[in-house]
Amino acid sequence: LPPVCGYRACKAMSLGSGPYNARFQQTMLRIKDPKVSVPFYCENFGMKLVHWIKFDQWGFTVYFLERQRDGETSPECTMEKTSLECESYLNTMNGTTIELTHNHGSETDDNFKVWNGNTGKDAGPDSPNYAETPAVRGFGHIAFNCDDVYDACAKLEANGVKFQKKPDEGRMKGLAFALDPDGYWIEIVRREPLGWKEYYNLSQTMLRVKDGPASAEFYQKHLGMTLLRRLDFSDFSLFFLTSVTPEELKVALDQRPEEEKADHAGGLDPAKPNTMTKLLWHPCLELTWNHGTEKDPDFKVHDGNAQPQGFGHIGFLLDNLDESCAKMEADGVAFKKKPSEGNMRGIAFAYDPDGYWVELIDRTATFAGVCSNY
Repeated sequence: LPPVCGYRACKAMSLGSGPYNARFQQTMLRIKDPKVSVPFYCENFGMKLVHWIKFDQWGFTVYFLERQRDGETSPECTMEKTSLECESYLNTMNGTTIELTHNHGSETDDNFKVWNGNTGKDAGPDSPNYAETPAVRGFGHIAFNCDDVYDACAKLEANGVKFQKKPDEGRMKGLAFALDPDGYWIEIVRREPLGWKEYYNLSQTMLRVKDGPASAEFYQKHLGMTLLRRLDFSDFSLFFLTSVTPEELKVALDQRPEEEKADHAGGLDPAKPNTMTKLLWHPCLELTWNHGTEKDPDFKVHDGNAQPQGFGHIGFLLDNLDESCAKMEADGVAFKKKPSEGNMRGIAFAYDPDGYWVELIDRTATFAGVCSNY
């Protein structure tokens, strides 16, 4: 299939970082009914449907939603019609999407239910999240930042959104977890007041990992992510990584409080307290590491693709997929699917250190001629 890059000049306009000019572009979640889930995210969080791809031969459709900056434009896309221009926008974008995957027929299946990522045996027998399977949880949640968590939650509740945790419940005050139509957790987090017109920005995807430092190194080395913050507690640590160019990072660094700038005079130190996750528009990959699991030979997180299923993968855009994957493989990265394998060209799936699937998408990829809707 010929490459398509009509909406933007890929190399000139698409931002990336690291050895393969990579950009964090998607988090995939399986859903029951797109006619419920797509409007939920658009109406409650200001997201926009930017593209969808229907594969009748395999019985599924994927919908891509982006929280755009106000005033940003993209080709017209509706639930009824998309286009090659929408595909080109998706594959050359600088933003990040949630990819909602619908297996045809699930909307009428009374027994269909996704796994939200937070029930499992490792939750402990006294936890309301205890379940016999999986043995170890993996994906945890996505998140949106906003100026006022309390106001945001009041609006969501008025719109009929249910909650796992409201802002003043539990030990951690001032943050909340809303529930989407499939029961996925959506963290609502306060950002620094920068005068943004946009009520929300998509801010994180959380994954549990076996070895925090090893996973953080993988995403920095191979996918060019920047470690913004490492928070160490007595028995666990959190790592926040993002896809930004040096220029984008500098804009956020310049917006820090003066006392924070002084404390980081030698450059950004992820080990020191900082507000970077609350200053950037870009979402973070949040890695949650429970200390000691790195020494347990039997510890393995659930990747979401064996039963029970829910979360599927995260994805990154790259400039030259074949060359990039060859170099990654030579550097020890394992692959589920190489670019030349399977029925879909222009994409690959690598494994991260925990076995999570990481989709790699060439910026010139197209599914025209393979999909059934354009």
